Amino acid sequence: MATEESESSAEIIGYAEPWIVAPGDSVAIKVSCTELEYRYRTVRLIQGIDLKHSPKKLEEEVKEIPRGKRQGRFQTAQQGSYGYIPNWAPQIATVGLQVSFYVQPWLLECPHAQTLVSTLDPDAHTGFSIALNTQGSIDINVGTGSRIKVLSTGLSLQQKTWSKVKVIFNGPLVKLNLTPKSFRVEPVHPASAFESQVDGEALVYGRGPLHIAATQQRVADNTQCGLRPHVTDFFNGRIDSLTLKSCDKQSLILAKYDFSLEMSSDRILDISGRGYHGVLVNAPTRAVKGHDWDGSECDWTRAQFGYGAIHFHDDDLDDANWETDFVITIPPNARSGAYAVEVETSNGRDTDSITFFVRPTRWISDNSNKVCLVFSTFTYLAYANERLYDTTRQNTADLGPGFDINKALKSPEFYKMRRRVDLGLSCYDRHNDGSGVCYSSSKRPILNVRPGYIMWAFSRPREFSADLMMLGFLEQEGIPYETLTDHDLHARGAGALQGFSTVITGCHPEYPSLESFRAYDAFAKGGGNLMYMGGNGFYWVSGHDVNRPHRLEVRRGDTGVRPYSLPGGEHINSLDSQRGGLWRSRGMSCNTLFGVGFCAQGTGLGVPYRRTEASRDRKLSWMFEGVEGDLIGEFGFGGGASGDEIDRFDVGNGSPEGALILATSTGHSDDFGIAIEDLSYPALNTLGTQTNLIRSDVVYYVGSGGGGVFSVN
Repeated sequence: MATEESESSAEIIGYAEPWIVAPGDSVAIKVSCTELEYRYRTVRLIQGIDLKHSPKKLEEEVKEIPRGKRQGRFQTAQQGSYGYIPNWAPQIATVGLQVSFYVQPWLLECPHAQTLVSTLDPDAHTGFSIALNTQGSIDINVGTGSRIKVLSTGLSLQQKTWSKVKVIFNGPLVKLNLTPKSFRVEPVHPASAFESQVDGEALVYGRGPLHIAATQQRVADNTQCGLRPHVTDFFNGRIDSLTLKSCDKQSLILAKYDFSLEMSSDRILDISGRGYHGVLVNAPTRAVKGHDWDGSECDWTRAQFGYGAIHFHDDDLDDANWETDFVITIPPNARSGAYAVEVETSNGRDTDSITFFVRPTRWISDNSNKVCLVFSTFTYLAYANERLYDTTRQNTADLGPGFDINKALKSPEFYKMRRRVDLGLSCYDRHNDGSGVCYSSSKRPILNVRPGYIMWAFSRPREFSADLMMLGFLEQEGIPYETLTDHDLHARGAGALQGFSTVITGCHPEYPSLESFRAYDAFAKGGGNLMYMGGNGFYWVSGHDVNRPHRLEVRRGDTGVRPYSLPGGEHINSLDSQRGGLWRSRGMSCNTLFGVGFCAQGTGLGVPYRRTEASRDRKLSWMFEGVEGDLIGEFGFGGGASGDEIDRFDVGNGSPEGALILATSTGHSDDFGIAIEDLSYPALNTLGTQTNLIRSDVVYYVGSGGGGVFSVN
């Protein structure tokens, strides 16, 4: 395992696109390497962790895919979201330009300028930009053909307060009107104005594109020995109702944007009739409250107004957009499973396993003798590159008074994630402006989805690396199996599970979509057997769009164990219009299907289970064959088998009354705390030794379709 001392400047990382494929598909491999050369090969992953007392690391090379070597090159991702409208300038003769919009800044103390609207062309010295400088006041930049004039207005915005901005360019005259707007009766700054003139005429109709929440500049491009466009100075906050008009006596609307339209897409629509539509880059947050939201409707899909804003961030990332280094083709006879392109610098200084998933050769086949292991790809995306350890950010996790990250076991990926801040955030992080991250993407290196990853908070495998331990068990026992992913269940529903005898969840299936949840439900109702082998599963609602399967959306509500809460009125997914938050809040807790549901968590040592009298029933003897004594799971990573995030049987939360509790955990320490949704007023007896509600249970029952449901934390 890596230590602080082993962290070095040598680095190789990458990602596969697409992330989930079928036999016969091609996969683009995108690599960043600081060294001169690297070599690669492709393997099927079976068992990834290589620790004391862990199963032996095991993988199988895919001989049909040739090995190779490539020259190394360093690649980075550009964070920052913005709107882009190409060739926006009107084709009709007009006088001057009026630009108006509403703005709500979320980060005034920013180390860089933040552009609100821009058409600047730095080569032609034309166009304009309206921006916040590093002191938080508005600067107006105007191209005159010979230079770009900077006008410092001295007018400032208020953080998280809406203001209407109106800027007029008419000949040499530049005017700004700023009108703050209160939400209820809170005091706001009075309206203010600025006026100035430039030498010559303001050439606002340049040839450049229109940028929203960013601007364009020229930077050196070593690959082309010249200059290339570069977008920079990203805004942190919300923009609503952008309108551009002429200054003619009878003012003409040149472009008018309604951001409430096509909310689930990456398009922004011009409703002026002139067709100056645009695109959103790097997935800024949509379905957020605008300047005219009044609380009368909290669902954007039903609202007639109030949701015309977009929240931009300087650390949004939807697509790293790296160049492809090489392409591999999955053999037509490849079995389903987790795969990786293993890359290693030729000097041996660093390695990476670029992970991707292969679904079965055929969707419908004779699977009656097979089990299906479902990789929790939605959960992998929710946690992708999480930075909860970062004490410089607002989102640092408080893991209890006894936790010392310096003593935690870490794998090399931890240091890479800490170093590569350009690779985007997880749905557990906050943006630089303090707002919660709603979107995650697979179009980037996801360094904690690696076969040997050790989760820093628990010093043991978690999510994907732990799921491989189940796959390794199936291989070791010779149990026939196939693998699918959350994405497969979302796209194909119960049909993806057709014919399997048993379906096994991953170790942390926390983020099902409605479609994937229904797939499990339909499989069980059809007589299939379910094995819930996780903890904190089926907890948060996640949103998806089948046309952009790389993107996941999570809208955390005002209950549940969470790193942040989204503002009220913003709990409806933009991608699929589903209500976010807890499945329990929607009446579909994990208990309703699997008999157990999340109740507590902690970083303390785990404890074993103790068998109950119900487990002694001779009809269940097959289940306990080879099990000796009353205790189960006394030894393991981090103590006993019940630890980390734990689930209990609870009829009040939807567990079937006839289900059997076969074993229950023996008692957790005060390092474990109860889930907030289980609290009632007053909040007493919330720690492990203080309440029997903090426990995990092994549960079994036979469902209405005749199949068994077995759940263990």
